[in-house]
Amino acid sequence: MPFTQNFRIYRYDGDFRGLLKPGALLRYSQQIAGEHAAALGLTDEVYARTNTAYVLAKLALHFTQPPRVDTTLTVSTEPEKLKRAVNRRFTIAADETGRELACVDSRWVLIDTRRRMILRKHPEEFPTSGWVENLDRELPMKLTKVPRESCEVLGVHRADYSRCDMNGHMNNTIYADLICDALPPEVWRTSFVQDMILYYHKEVPMGQSLQLCRAALAPDRWYFAGWGEDCCHFEAEITLQKL
Repeated sequence: MPFTQNFRIYRYDGDFRGLLKPGALLRYSQQIAGEHAAALGLTDEVYARTNTAYVLAKLALHFTQPPRVDTTLTVSTEPEKLKRAVNRRFTIAADETGRELACVDSRWVLIDTRRRMILRKHPEEFPTSGWVENLDRELPMKLTKVPRESCEVLGVHRADYSRCDMNGHMNNTIYADLICDALPPEVWRTSFVQDMILYYHKEVPMGQSLQLCRAALAPDRWYFAGWGEDCCHFEAEITLQKL
């Protein structure tokens, strides 16, 4: 049974056209995932006792039609049982008539916070109900990679106070904001984000920086990567659709 909540789209979550920003959709998706986990019994206390935490490994989002501000979304989410160390979660955002406007397919891994290693089975204390055997939907998750030397360097971004969460690093939804900000302003006057894929490789701790790089894959499709001194922090692909 999917877990469902309503989200009012306030104006600070909309862009200059009044359309929901991709980063805001990811924040709704992250919030409902956390609240669903808590409702299943995965509270902060359980994570602390078991020395575990969920880390987002990758996601894909798709907009059928961008929702507008001052409307209410019905957001529903459902997680899949652990498979090869991955829990998959699918989240759908629909309008007040039930028409689907957007969805997010996310892949989470459970880590041992002491040893910083991925766990291939849940601790015995974790609840066993609430996970479906197989989700019946999936978004394309394959990324078109571009070598760093073939990318255009756009500048440096730091994990400042407003970009960081309770874990002390840049929140995973901020990367969607960085990508959208790095596209030419003129594209936003005629297009919206149809698809976005994000791979999370390594967290950016508060105070540290990444170098943002971009490469055009097609007239309406781009590759992005965020590089630190010795590693790639994230990779992404974004596809636009004409309004």
